[in-house]
Amino acid sequence: MFSRRQFRHALITFAVALGLLALSGLRATAAPPGDVPHPFPSENWPLGPATKPFAPSTEVIKDLGSPVSSLTIMEGAVGHTPDGRDVVYAVPAGENARLNVVDLHSRQLLRTVPLPGAAGGWAIVVVPNGDVYLGTYANAHLYRYSPVTGEVTDLGQPIPGQSQIYGLTADPEGNVYAGTYPNAHAFKYDPTTGEVTDYGSLDPVQQYARSTVYDPDHNKLFVGVSTPNARLLRIDVATKAVEDITPPGTTAKDFIDLDYAGGKVFANASSRLVVVDAVTGEQVKYTDATTGQQVMDYPIAARGVSAAGPGGVYFTDNKLALTHYDLDTNTVGPVTPARTLTRGASIGYGWVTENGVPVLYGLAGNYSGGTFRYNPADGTLAQWSSPFQYVPSPLMHELADPSTGKVFVNVYLNGSTAVYDPATGKSTVTTRQGQVEGWAWDGHGKMYVGIYPYGRLSLWDPTQPDSPTNPKELFSLVDSDHQNRPVAVVPDGDHVYVGTTPAYGEYGGALTVYDVPTGSHTVYRNLVTDQTIASIVPDGNDVWLGSSIEGGQGTDPKATEAHLVKVDPATGQVLTDVVPVPGAASINELIDGPDGNVWGLADGIVFAVDPATGAVQRLLPVFSGATGSQDGALSWRDGYLYGVTGGRLFVLDILSGQATILRDRGLNRLTQTPDGTYYTLLRPDGYINPTNLASYTPPVDPCPQSDVRPTVWTGNIDSHVQNRFLTYGCTLTDVLPSAKASWPSHSAYVAAVAVKVRQLEQDGSIQRWEGTLILVAAAQSDVGK
Repeated sequence: MFSRRQFRHALITFAVALGLLALSGLRATAAPPGDVPHPFPSENWPLGPATKPFAPSTEVIKDLGSPVSSLTIMEGAVGHTPDGRDVVYAVPAGENARLNVVDLHSRQLLRTVPLPGAAGGWAIVVVPNGDVYLGTYANAHLYRYSPVTGEVTDLGQPIPGQSQIYGLTADPEGNVYAGTYPNAHAFKYDPTTGEVTDYGSLDPVQQYARSTVYDPDHNKLFVGVSTPNARLLRIDVATKAVEDITPPGTTAKDFIDLDYAGGKVFANASSRLVVVDAVTGEQVKYTDATTGQQVMDYPIAARGVSAAGPGGVYFTDNKLALTHYDLDTNTVGPVTPARTLTRGASIGYGWVTENGVPVLYGLAGNYSGGTFRYNPADGTLAQWSSPFQYVPSPLMHELADPSTGKVFVNVYLNGSTAVYDPATGKSTVTTRQGQVEGWAWDGHGKMYVGIYPYGRLSLWDPTQPDSPTNPKELFSLVDSDHQNRPVAVVPDGDHVYVGTTPAYGEYGGALTVYDVPTGSHTVYRNLVTDQTIASIVPDGNDVWLGSSIEGGQGTDPKATEAHLVKVDPATGQVLTDVVPVPGAASINELIDGPDGNVWGLADGIVFAVDPATGAVQRLLPVFSGATGSQDGALSWRDGYLYGVTGGRLFVLDILSGQATILRDRGLNRLTQTPDGTYYTLLRPDGYINPTNLASYTPPVDPCPQSDVRPTVWTGNIDSHVQNRFLTYGCTLTDVLPSAKASWPSHSAYVAAVAVKVRQLEQDGSIQRWEGTLILVAAAQSDVGK
C-alpha cells in the first residue's frame, strides 16, 4: 500500500505535467480502442542514450582448442633417399603444413619437415637429383626439400600476388614448372640461378593455370587452363611462344591434370581421359579394350596418369578400377586380373625396381593415407594406410544441437564432422559428408546439410548409424543447374530453401526450393543477375533473399552491389528488389527481428527493412569493409543483436544504435546452445586458418523477455520517452511497474509508477521531464480500470 503522502505527490506531479503539456502542445498518445500498439514505428526512430555495459575485457572468448584432427592429402610423389630407401612424399593440409616422408617398405613415418606459412600443397614433384619441390597454398610459395640435408628451403613466391601453385613438373636439368591461381600464370624456376621465368597470364578471363607437364622430347611446356572452358596451351620454353591447341569441340570445363608419355599428352578433362599428340596437337583416338570401340575419351578418377612402365601408363577409372593405357597399341582398359583401389582414386605414383622388376607404387584417396603397390608382372595388388601425420583441421562450419547443446563442427576440404560435448570438453568424430557450406536442423532432430562440391543437399539423422540412406542425398545441382556451394540452407515447414553460388567459372547463383512431402525441387537461377544467393529468411508464403556480388570461383564480379529481393517461391517471381546498403558487396545474413522487421548484415553494416515494403528502417554500422557470401552470422538475445563478421564478434544495442566490438579478429560463424553460450570458430593469432573452437558467455540477463519498443509505453499509452537499456538486459520499460500485473485500482498503478519514476530521477537514470511524461502516460492509461 502507498502512503497518503506518496499519493499526494503523484497528484501534484500529474498537475505539473498537465501544465507542461499545455505549454508544449505535446500529448501522450493512446492506441485506438481494441488495437495493440505497433511495437516499432516505421519512421523517426528515437535513439536512447548509449549505455556502456559491454566494454570488453582483454579477452572475452574461451579458446577450446582444436576439436578434430584429420588427414587431407591432395597429391603425392615417390622418391628415394641417399641411403637407398624408397619413400613417398606428401603434404597433409593443415596449419603450418609439414612435408611427410614415409618409407614404402617399412611403412614408417621417417620425418616431418615444417613448411612455414603454408596451409597445404596441390603440387609436388621429384627432380632428377632427388630434390623435392612443393607448391603450396594459400601463400603460393615454392619450397625445395633436400633428402641429403633433410632441410626445406623456402624459395618464396615465384609470381607475386598469387595464392595457389598447381601442377609442378620438371625437366631433365632439374628446372621446375608450374601454373598459378588467380591470374593463370605459368612459370619456370631455374635452381642453378634462382631465376624465375614468367610466361605471363595465359587467359584474360579464366583464373586457373590448373596443370602443367614438360615434354622433354621437344622442349615444350603444356598448360591446362580451367573454368569455365578448358584450354590446352603449348609453350615453347626457348622462345616463350604460346599456342592454343585445345582440341576442337572440347566441352570440358577444366584440365586438372596433365602428364606426358610416349609422345602423347594425357589430360584429365572434367573426369574424362583425353589424349593429345604432343607434336601435331591433335586429339588421339584410342581403343576401349572392353568394347573394342574407338573412343575420344574414357572415364578417369585420378590425379592424372603414372609415368610409363610395363603395360603403359596407369590410373583409376570412375569405379576406382586400376586401369592402363597401352602406349604400343593405343588401347585402354582395366588391368588383368581386375584390381580395384579400395581407399580412393589414385593421387600420386612412382616406379620402384624390386629384384629387377618395375613395380608401381602410389597413393589412393585424399583422407586415409591410402597407399598401394601393383606389380604388372604378376598382377598382384597390395593396399595399406601409410602413417602420415594427422594435424589439427581447418574448420569450415559449426552448428549447435538445440536439444542436447552439443556443437557440430565440419572440416574444410576433408569434409569430416566432429561433435563437441561442452559437458566433457571432448569431441567425437562422426560422419564424413563433404565440405559443409550451410546446414540447419529440421525441427525433428534431423539436419539438412548443403555440401560442396556438386551443390548437394542431404538429410542426416546424427542419432542413427551411417548407412546408404543416412545421410541421404536429396539432390545435386552442379550438372543440372551449374550450382556448386549451398551457402544458405533454411527449412521452413514443408519446404527447404537453399541459396547457392554458381559453379567454377559461372555467374548466377540460385534459389532452390525443396518440397519435403514429394521430394521434388525447383531451381530459380539469376533472381539477382550474376549474383550468388547468400542468405534467406522466410516471410509467410514468400522468402527474402540476400545476394552477394560473387560469381563462381575463378571469376571476377560483374555486379557492384548486393540486393535484397522478395520472391514468391511457388513461381520464382521477384516481388520486391531493393539495395538496403548502397555499395555493399554481400548481404551475408538475414534474420527476423523482435520488431517484426527483417534484419540483415551487409558487409559491416546491420540494417532493418519493413517486410511489407522493403523500406529501410535502420542502418547501424559495425565496421567498414567488405566481406564474402559466407562471412556473417546474427543472433538475437533479449533485445541485443549479437553477430560475427569480418573476424569480429560484436553486440548491437538496438535501442541506442550502439555497436560494441567484443573481439576484433580471428572469428568466423556463430551458433548458440540452449544454455545461452555462443560458439564460434577461432583462428589463433599467427595462424592461417580457423582450427579451434571457442565460446563466449554473455552476461546474465536479469530481465528476460525485455520490452524493447523504442519508446516507453504505460499500458495502452505511449509516453514518447525514449526507451533504452539502463543496465545490461534491462530497459527503462522493464524496470517500471508492470502494466500487465493485477492492480487493485488505477490509482495504485499510478502511485507505483510515481515512486519508481522518483527513484530513477534521483539516481540519474532519467531526466525529470522524462519522469513527468511517463507519469502522465500512466495516469492516462487504462491500467487498473
